[in-house]
Amino acid sequence: MSMSNSSRSHRRGTRYAVATLALGLAAGMAALPAHSDDINEQVAEASDDLARADAKVDAAMKQLDAAREQLPAARQELAAAQSELTQSQQRKSAADVKVAEAIAKVTKAKQEIAETEQQIAYLEQRIGRMAREVYQQGGQISEVEILLDSADPGDFAARLEALRSIAEDNNDTMTDLDDAKAQLQTRLAGLRILEEKAEEAQAEAQQEVEKAAAAKARADAAKAKIDELVAARSSALRDARDRKSEVRKQYDQLKAEQERIAAIARAAAAKASGGQSGVPVNIGPGGLAWPAPGAPVVGNVGPRIHPVYGYRSCHTGTDIGAGMGSPILAAEDGVVVSIQNGGPYGLHTLVQHGSGISTMYAHQSSTSVSVGQKVKRGQVIGRVGSTGWSTGPHLHFEVHVNGTPYDPMGWFGGTKGPVRC
Repeated sequence: MSMSNSSRSHRRGTRYAVATLALGLAAGMAALPAHSDDINEQVAEASDDLARADAKVDAAMKQLDAAREQLPAARQELAAAQSELTQSQQRKSAADVKVAEAIAKVTKAKQEIAETEQQIAYLEQRIGRMAREVYQQGGQISEVEILLDSADPGDFAARLEALRSIAEDNNDTMTDLDDAKAQLQTRLAGLRILEEKAEEAQAEAQQEVEKAAAAKARADAAKAKIDELVAARSSALRDARDRKSEVRKQYDQLKAEQERIAAIARAAAAKASGGQSGVPVNIGPGGLAWPAPGAPVVGNVGPRIHPVYGYRSCHTGTDIGAGMGSPILAAEDGVVVSIQNGGPYGLHTLVQHGSGISTMYAHQSSTSVSVGQKVKRGQVIGRVGSTGWSTGPHLHFEVHVNGTPYDPMGWFGGTKGPVRC
């Protein structure tokens, strides 16, 4: 019924059909169908055609498929972002420690500089005080003046020693002042280096803050994407479940339609065997002709299981990927016994060939025959379309033996036998 027998082949169906048809034409319009070697085609047999034909469920399934496909990558992205965030936070913590250490060193250096500056101020005050004392005593005192003012040699020696002690103390103070000033310059230079290192540490910490913020933003975005996908999946399942009763009706309608077609085929086979139909009783040695020359098989017979509800249906024909408007050829000489329009199969034609064999051509865009008309093998009886429960242009081709659906591929290299669902 559907142009595809899996969600994967559904997505690639049109391109695959066109490409394969082009190859078939280039090979000289081969009469036998093209076969796919894709092993995924076998796995996809369990997909459900009705779920694809129902627009609401089809949209829900596509949304589910998209969520399933994207969730693993989104979860990996979230894990990577969270890991990056953790690493950035660890690097930021390490950078913060460096900043704290650098600030502590700067603070200590500033304290030492302040102490040195205090020491310089004290020494400068002391030198100033000494200078004032000398000035108040009338300037520099020579050894001769000390001698002349001395009462005796002992007094002179004492005065000279005191003067020399003052001079040495003054010299020591000057030396201490020079040393303190030199130390101040050294400490100021060290402070500039420490401040540069502190600034570098702060810049590094800021970079890690920005990296951590970016990592968190990516983690938040990844988490939001996962939440969105999970919500979309839940919404898709909810939408699909809301369609449960309608889908059940579709399954029942499909089953009833298949039974109706089988009854027509049985009646036509019985009529043919009684010689009332005017068609040959036996199929010729050439078997059946492929109804869409050069077009590939895109869907086989077999059971279908609804992906949401688990309803079972039976795909009783072969889907052929012919393009819109392509000619549909009668598989053998016969008589048109039914033409119906509507329901799961859209516009479809049933042809009785004799030997209990009937063929059915569904989803046509138009028909060029009428009920009761005799047709010849290879005669154009209609055009490919997408009527009924179809997701795209293709031909749904069935073969019935006394009203029982058989796998059409049994007449094209496969094993002949009833469709088993």
